Amino acid sequence: MRWRYFIDKPFQIRFIARFSFLIILGLVASLLFMGVFYRQRYSKNLFYQVKNVEEFKEKAKTNPELPYYEVFDMSKAYNEFEIQMWPMIWLSVVYLILIAVFGLFISHKMAGPIYRIKKTLDEAADGKIDIKTLEFRLRKQDELHDLVKSLNRFLNKLNK
Repeated sequence: MRWRYFIDKPFQIRFIARFSFLIILGLVASLLFMGVFYRQRYSKNLFYQVKNVEEFKEKAKTNPELPYYEVFDMSKAYNEFEIQMWPMIWLSVVYLILIAVFGLFISHKMAGPIYRIKKTLDEAADGKIDIKTLEFRLRKQDELHDLVKSLNRFLNKLNK
C-alpha cells in the first residue's frame, strides 16, 4: 500500500500552518509577557554559572565558607529572561515539529474523504457515474463519516 501524505496539499498546509501559528503566537506572547511585566526584575543580573560543579562539591565539603568568586564564574552574569528564553524557544520548535508531523496525519484523515467526495461528485456531474447508484464510502480510519452518512441519506431520498 502506497501512502500519499498530501492528498489536498493546500488544505493540509493551511491546517498545519494554523496550528503552528498558534504555537508561535504563544511563544511571542510569553516572551513579551516576561519582558514587559518583569522588566525591572530582569534588568539586574541575578545568576552566575558555577565554574565546575564536581570541584565545587569537593571544596564545599572541606570548606563550607568558600568565597563566591572561587565558586562562580563572574565573567558572565545571567538574568532570568536569558535563562528562560532559550528553553522556551527550543520547546516551541519541538512543538512545531510535532504539530507538523501529527497535523499531516490528522489532516490526511480529513483531506482524503473531502477529496473522495469531491471526485465522486465531479464524476457524477460529468455523467461517469449513475446518480441512482451513487454512494459515498470511506475507510474506517477516515474522518467525516457523519457527513458521508448524511450525503448518502440525501441521495437515497432523491432517488426514491
